[in-house]
Amino acid sequence: MIHEDEKLIFIRELGRLIEDYQRCNDMQFKEQIYEDIMQLIEVIN
Repeated sequence: MIHEDEKLIFIRELGRLIEDYQRCNDMQFKEQIYEDIMQLIEVIN
């Protein structure tokens, strides 16, 4: 279980990754960003 302060850091990073995902034109890189997003979501939940 993660602490609330760690959770906030992960949520901020999740927001950055989502922005990167939306701006990205490289499908391979976009796929990696998506995987990172999904892993962070698992950690946060």
